[in-house]
Amino acid sequence: MRRLRRAQQRQAKKRKKFKQRAVAAGTAAVITLGAGVSLNKALAGFQQSGASGHTPDRHELPVSQDADADLLANYEEFAIGYRPFKADQNRNEIPDGIELAKRCAVVIERLPWEEDVADPNQTYRWLTPTFGLETCDICGATVNMGPAGIVNPRLGLQVDCPLIAMHYMEHGSFSYAGDEHNGRLDVAALLRALEIRYPCDPNEHQLPIDGNDLDGDLLTDSEELAAGYNLYDADQDNDITPDGIELATQCVEVIDALPIRDPNGPDITYSLYKENFLQRGLEYCEVCGQTVNMGYWQVINSKLGLSIEVPVIVCHYMEHGSLSYSGDLHGKGRIDVPLLVKILEMPRRCGDLGTIYLPGDLNEDCQVNSDDFVELIERWLESTDPNEG
Repeated sequence: MRRLRRAQQRQAKKRKKFKQRAVAAGTAAVITLGAGVSLNKALAGFQQSGASGHTPDRHELPVSQDADADLLANYEEFAIGYRPFKADQNRNEIPDGIELAKRCAVVIERLPWEEDVADPNQTYRWLTPTFGLETCDICGATVNMGPAGIVNPRLGLQVDCPLIAMHYMEHGSFSYAGDEHNGRLDVAALLRALEIRYPCDPNEHQLPIDGNDLDGDLLTDSEELAAGYNLYDADQDNDITPDGIELATQCVEVIDALPIRDPNGPDITYSLYKENFLQRGLEYCEVCGQTVNMGYWQVINSKLGLSIEVPVIVCHYMEHGSLSYSGDLHGKGRIDVPLLVKILEMPRRCGDLGTIYLPGDLNEDCQVNSDDFVELIERWLESTDPNEG
């Protein structure tokens, strides 16, 4: 009887803690909703203040109707295929809008000026210089005050982008404020004109692939069909990293962590392991010139009775987000992606490409628990205005 009473008391405490947590989350959402700021925004704001590792910059001007406070408005995120309730989709501790703005600034900086264009289809930037300077309201930096912009002749797009806006993008903001120009760039039009979506800087190791790639995610259509991925969606898990790049880095992380079986050592049984076939020699990467061992790992799945040879040069390329490779010994090639995925039994971890979440797993941690209820409350009270963009 005493044991039963103690069990009942423990259950009552758990229910009380759960209720307190849910009420606290709901109250916070209601309070912030009344102030015009969502719970997600409050949390993201906390992250931007330094908890996430991102150093705030005064040029990062806030934008209205930004549920997750990543400096992209809700309607902008819908327009470019981002998630309006996830401030850091690729989990690199940089708010998405800040990272994307800086990426755009890098791409624009590499564009030729109009007078230097040789190819009539090449995207370029233009400037009509005037006798005058514009001053940044934040730091006092000066740029030419003349009109400027980006032109993509192939798509027939032109986007106005004054130099002061470029200055703010370099600091992570699509909004800008100078003594001549102030406002916000058309984010969706700018990304389309620049033909970019992702904030990540393309890596030269990410070699073009032979074969059809309908969604341009660096996985061929046949590979996606064979591996069970979505060949119509370049970012099927919505983490703003192309699927092929993500799969490559995830696979090499799994390979690196595999136990090494010594054929001459004690008889230890592993279901998934690798054997060392490294050699006394080096192979050069034809992209960066780095040297790696000229040998390979034999990755074996004893449960499935399958194995695959993974040269060290291939691991080097996978670390840079490519399933294709080019070395001075193994030459140019591409690993058998469907076979590799099958042998490694991907996805192996929650969040790996191809992870299937249960309907109630709102926070996508591969568990359905009280945290998902809190997430539901947060989303439910995000806004009471049906017309909000």
